[in-house]
Amino acid sequence: MPLVFLPDVESLFLWGIEPLPRVLSDLRGSGDASSTLLVTPDGPHECEGRALPLAATVERLAVVPASEVDTFPGSLALWTLASKLALEFIARERVAPTLLRRNERIEARWAAALSAAEDSGRVVALARSMPAAAHAVPVDSGPTPSVWAPEALLRAFLDATVDAFVRAARGGGPSLPPRAASRRPASWDERWRAALSGPRRDFAPEGFAERSVVDELTRWSEPALGARDRLRACFRLEPPTVDREPFVLSFHLQAPDDPSLLVSAVDVWKTRGRHLEKLGRAFRDPQESLLEALGRASRLFSPIGLVLESPRPQALLLEPDTAWTFLSEGARLLADAGFGVIVPGELTSSGRRRLRLRMRVGASVQAAGVVEGTSGLGLDSLLRVDWDAVLGDTPLSARELALLAQRKAPLVRFRGAWVAVDPHELDAIQRHLSAGPGHLSASEAVRVALLGETRHGQLPVTVLATGALEERLGRLRSGGTTAQPAPEALRATLRPYQSRGLHWLDTLASLGLGACLADDMGLGKTVQVLAFLLRRLERAPREVRPTLLVAPTSVVGNWEREVARFAPSLRLTPHYGAERARAVKDLPRGPGSLVLTSYGLLRRDAELLARVDWATVVLDEAQNIKNAASATARAARALSASERFALTGTPVENRLAELWSILEFANPGLLGPLETFRRELALPIERYGSQDAAQRLRRITGPFVLRRLKSDPNIIADLPAKNEMKVVCTLTREQASLYKAVVDEELRRIEDADGIERRGRVLALLLFTKQIANHPAQYLGELGPLPGRSGKLARVTEMLEEALSAGDKALVFTQFREMGDRLVAHLSEQLGQEVLFLHGGTSRKARDALVRRFQEEPHGPRVFVLSVKAGGTGLNLTAASHVFHYDRWWNPAVEDQATDRAYRIGQKRAVQVHKLVCAGTVEEKIDTLLEQKRRLAERVVGTGEHWVTELDTAALRELFSLSSGAVADEAEEHEVPGPSAPRRRAPRRKGVAS
Repeated sequence: MPLVFLPDVESLFLWGIEPLPRVLSDLRGSGDASSTLLVTPDGPHECEGRALPLAATVERLAVVPASEVDTFPGSLALWTLASKLALEFIARERVAPTLLRRNERIEARWAAALSAAEDSGRVVALARSMPAAAHAVPVDSGPTPSVWAPEALLRAFLDATVDAFVRAARGGGPSLPPRAASRRPASWDERWRAALSGPRRDFAPEGFAERSVVDELTRWSEPALGARDRLRACFRLEPPTVDREPFVLSFHLQAPDDPSLLVSAVDVWKTRGRHLEKLGRAFRDPQESLLEALGRASRLFSPIGLVLESPRPQALLLEPDTAWTFLSEGARLLADAGFGVIVPGELTSSGRRRLRLRMRVGASVQAAGVVEGTSGLGLDSLLRVDWDAVLGDTPLSARELALLAQRKAPLVRFRGAWVAVDPHELDAIQRHLSAGPGHLSASEAVRVALLGETRHGQLPVTVLATGALEERLGRLRSGGTTAQPAPEALRATLRPYQSRGLHWLDTLASLGLGACLADDMGLGKTVQVLAFLLRRLERAPREVRPTLLVAPTSVVGNWEREVARFAPSLRLTPHYGAERARAVKDLPRGPGSLVLTSYGLLRRDAELLARVDWATVVLDEAQNIKNAASATARAARALSASERFALTGTPVENRLAELWSILEFANPGLLGPLETFRRELALPIERYGSQDAAQRLRRITGPFVLRRLKSDPNIIADLPAKNEMKVVCTLTREQASLYKAVVDEELRRIEDADGIERRGRVLALLLFTKQIANHPAQYLGELGPLPGRSGKLARVTEMLEEALSAGDKALVFTQFREMGDRLVAHLSEQLGQEVLFLHGGTSRKARDALVRRFQEEPHGPRVFVLSVKAGGTGLNLTAASHVFHYDRWWNPAVEDQATDRAYRIGQKRAVQVHKLVCAGTVEEKIDTLLEQKRRLAERVVGTGEHWVTELDTAALRELFSLSSGAVADEAEEHEVPGPSAPRRRAPRRKGVAS
């Protein structure tokens, strides 16, 4: 659904028939509306849509996670990013008052201050990415229809948003009535302030003098707003190269949108006429602009006023103390006011010629006054901290620091170069040095060492890992780059990336650290972990502490088989069923002891399992603890173990807090408290797409998360091809008539409902249409007859016959237990052979037997029907080379997990993935929406179906209505036709996914 900004009415306008993304399903407007838009070359058209209030809509768009924005249609994504940018400007106080001439009136307005090159560049970059639908607003200029230029419309949106929010914050929101009793301000400045803070924006100049005030105020605000046709003043500070020479503050003019376009004051005074041309661009009134700018700048940095008496000022000479005042105060004030500022980078707060405090983190502290290096790096230990005063990477001796302090000058010549010494920071540095060594938790030390910096209060501190910590961090960073041969007891050959994974696990364990092995599904996380356990058994054959392995119930049997197959020397003890251990003493101990349990029993037996001293704890499918507040996550964190490993193919499904929860289990304290993590990292990344925060998070977590994808060229060579295809099926006449009748009936009910009842009816309609598309018998609650009544069933039967004739095996996934029963009955009869079925009610013993028969029996069953929930994860079904998704889960990640039962390590043949949809139905339309959204790898796009419940009735009718081509031609229908009209609905079982 395209979104545009209408500058004349300062509102957003949503038009088109496509439904909104699920995350914005609660977006509400002021009802049906229309607007003239230029959406075709034929000229402006009246478009029906929904008017959205500016402030409320911007607030809603600004909180959409950045990862969701990537899935939006172009225009919606553009204005969502623009909303985030506008609120960021307001939060940073990058706003300025100005005057705007509009419809023969003058208005006092707040606008976005785009004087900073970075801010202006971001606006230009966003405008360049604006799709046509996002700025299809006609401009009334000339006979040829045209639209607003992207950058002009974006700036108008930013200014309107800034004005609305700042005015509301000052008590002058549009909803407030005028103050009836307030007197009319007399002077122009009082009237201007009132127009900026009150509900009325009008500013009416009175008399000739006030008309000149309007021009002056306009010119005054131009530099802060980043006017593109005028150059702004720029001040460059240059340190002297000879002792006892002053600093030089030279004057320049600079293009706000291109900081590299710089004109010195010398060249400005050489300009003749009112225009200056530079690099193919023309700028007006350069000399007047420079003089006027120097006058304004002198009010912010008073020494500039000394040159105003000169007819052609070019530069200002500064003594070191005054130069420091410019560096520490004046430069920031001038930059905030919209001037350009260039200072020596080495003298800034992060520069190399700046006195800094450095934290040196070294060996472990074993006891009071005793320091000892150990082989491990447990994050609950303490590390010693020593302090240095440094210039760049060079530490200063106590004598050199005292000498700098005695100079009592913020800018001094030292070792042949100028050095910046902030007096306030110098006092703090001296206090830290005099306090002597300190202690820091290992988790915090690792975090700040990986970042390379931290802060103590307001004091910036660089961090240097030394001694044993430096050596261990080096091993940590390189742990995943070196291969390690498989242990002799492992009955498998490791691929190169798996050998590197083994070395990585071994390295982190040797450092006393946990890890998250996040390889893509099917790349062999299981065998890498078993190889690690065998390697540990080789190195510590007398280790009696057991290992705990927690897995979902559905894959416990798979772990039993994999241990027996690849690592039979491990002593596996199941911890489930009525015979499981009830006390610590009943749990096994001794070399190679491995206890296998489920997440359900981890919660139920949390107190028992927490009392055991485990050597290693491994969580398979660790996304089960993604909710940090859940009982499962709390039970996992309560376990006591030397080594903690989390295995998951999806370390982040929806929010970064899930990654925090997994790493808090593996390495407690590494990412700090959850609230701090959310505030400093998760929120900037998810809401604003902060690259700086994302880079900081990668630096911290990179050594602890190993992620390899099947799309990696180094990995894909180990796997055959995977070919995915849509299989579009037509409905039979029975299906089409039944589908239409049910949609019409349910939509009438939905129109009369609201709230929870309405949402429930929409979900019911979604369920009914899925069932009809599968087979009318499923919707009607019938057992048969089945042939000839479903285009989808006929097509999957034909394709399975072709696959079996070629000697292949196939998986057929459905989300409905009752449809699985019908598929098994129909396919067994039509194919003339046994068809297996695994669903939520299948016992673990029966499940294992089904998998074994399908995988291992050469002449056994060749078609395996599975429910998505019960068979979509954890199973190894590489005997199949065809995967059929009979009905769609409408969550790409869930379907990928199901597909990966066949497409995983051990698969020798190309895998054909067939996704069946019925043409013209809700299946095909939602599939199209998902394909449009699915732009980023590893991104879960809208789990579930609840977003559909928020659509209005018109959008629901469009989504569910049958399109052309939905019904098979009569000649193509099968020999056993179904009834031509829907039959009376029989009582049905509730359609629940199993």
